[in-house]
Amino acid sequence: MRRVSEKGNVLWFILVGVVLIGALTMVLSRSGTSVDQSGDFEQMRIQATQLIRYAKSVETTIQQMNLRNVSENEISFQNTVSVTDYTNSSCDDDADSTYPGCMVFNVEGGGLTYQKFNNQDWIFTGANNVGTTAGPVGTTAARSGNDLMMLLEVTNNALCLQINHEADVDNTGTSPPSDTGINYTAFTGTYAPNGPTVLDGDPTPFELDGRGVGCFTDSAAGKKYFYAVVLAR
Repeated sequence: MRRVSEKGNVLWFILVGVVLIGALTMVLSRSGTSVDQSGDFEQMRIQATQLIRYAKSVETTIQQMNLRNVSENEISFQNTVSVTDYTNSSCDDDADSTYPGCMVFNVEGGGLTYQKFNNQDWIFTGANNVGTTAGPVGTTAARSGNDLMMLLEVTNNALCLQINHEADVDNTGTSPPSDTGINYTAFTGTYAPNGPTVLDGDPTPFELDGRGVGCFTDSAAGKKYFYAVVLAR
């Protein structure tokens, strides 16, 4: 009888050990997932901050150029990197030019370096307004109100949501605000007339009202874009 009891105790300890190993495996698995999620979040936060800071540097540079009598029509985003040609005929950056320092990405102008992000080119356009009539970043008047802005395609939904979190823009659940019919015409010195307004494209709430920086979905193209107004008009 004693041997039977001893065998029973051994089996009991084995079962307990199996249960404990299983529980430990689950804890470690959850811990690993938590670490991965934390790492992903931190990476999105860093990228969102980098995009916002870079856009802010472009905005600040343009403000400084304006103070040096470079008009809003003379600003040039010409560079040697992007596929799009941003040559502005109203800007001549030669030493004898009457419009000195009008190139943002030139040592004699803004002095900035053109930087791609995730191998995506920037879009510089003066064909849109940001915000509704009740809450524009600048004004919503065509021609006189079209904002000068920069956009970048964002392929990661989590990054788009994080950008809005950093910029204090409300997301629609797990989706960024939506807009329809954005004009991507390259800025070469002319602000396109009747540019469509950058909204969420639907009835209230208009999440982009008064927001100079954010991320939205162009529902017409099925793509997401980071945007930043670098000159509100």
